[in-house]
Amino acid sequence: MAKVILRNVNKIYENNIHVVKDNNLEIKDKEFMVLVGPSGCGKSTTLRMIAGLEEITSGEILIGDKVVNNIQPKDRDIAMVFQNYALYPHMSVYQNLSYGLRLRKFPKSEIERRVNEVAGILGLTELLNRKPRALSGGQRQRVAVGRAIIRNPKVFLFDEPLSNLDAKLRVQMRAELSKLHKRLDTTIIYVTHDQVEAMTMGDRITVLNDGLIQQVDTPLNLYDHPKNLFVAGFIGSPSMNFIDGKIEEENGLHFITTGIKIPVPPQHVNKIKKYLGKKVILGIRPENLYLKKEGDIETTIEVIEPMGNEIILYCAIEEIKFIVRIDVREHFKPGDIARMAVKKDYFHFFDPETELNITYGLEE
Repeated sequence: MAKVILRNVNKIYENNIHVVKDNNLEIKDKEFMVLVGPSGCGKSTTLRMIAGLEEITSGEILIGDKVVNNIQPKDRDIAMVFQNYALYPHMSVYQNLSYGLRLRKFPKSEIERRVNEVAGILGLTELLNRKPRALSGGQRQRVAVGRAIIRNPKVFLFDEPLSNLDAKLRVQMRAELSKLHKRLDTTIIYVTHDQVEAMTMGDRITVLNDGLIQQVDTPLNLYDHPKNLFVAGFIGSPSMNFIDGKIEEENGLHFITTGIKIPVPPQHVNKIKKYLGKKVILGIRPENLYLKKEGDIETTIEVIEPMGNEIILYCAIEEIKFIVRIDVREHFKPGDIARMAVKKDYFHFFDPETELNITYGLEE
């Protein structure tokens, strides 16, 4: 297995389209690293540069201790699983799995041993004689994964491999890929635009936007300590509420805006006091707001979305819109006036100019 390092990697296409911008990243040996971000953020391009399918404009990529910039994809000892599975339709599952080994002139006995081993791991033993057209989407995806792992490469690259599956099957395949990583004990780099997929699978997550790495951290730290507005809004579903306001001195520091006055928690005072009289953005996750008969803030419930085990409320205080996540046993209806309280230990304050998190995730 091997670590993967990106050093000042850039990718610039024709017409000066800069899709990957001077990125530095170290993926540890045997780590499950997820690259996540919106469409067009550069995550798939980064993966393809690691694979050698895209030429880098500048910088270095290392697999193990070797710079691979000028090494052909077939010689990088990586395996890639694509979104569209890329199976050969005229070949059986057995032939698809064994194709790479046959190209490399492996002995027949070794090919058979490896195919049977991989088929057993992925639950494909009964399907070895079938053609891809006779398989379900999940079965085709397992064949694509099997064709990658049969070679025992140093690094596995996955490019949105579950995006063509239905919701239930995606959840199942997420679990299967996580179990497979533990079983193979190998390095995996996994690209997705789905932040739920990223949070449930990755040892660490790299969040990208507009070609730039925004933050690299564990799922929990990304959720609890986002470095900037983009990460805070991208990670979490429903996303974090953002409210514009000012820091004012009224018997202590308070965040104040229309209809809202919230004291700054003691642990944030030292970092927030330099913003006295200035604009800031308050970030609060939907689960850190709650409704009750007595609360700090009066709000109107506009829309209710029952989600089975919870309810999502879309609320308003005059022109300010925000989302509250509540327990399914609480009873509200559209048009209700409720009192809202805030879990004050779960604030985030952001600088509106730099968009950096003032209170978390930054060096002192």
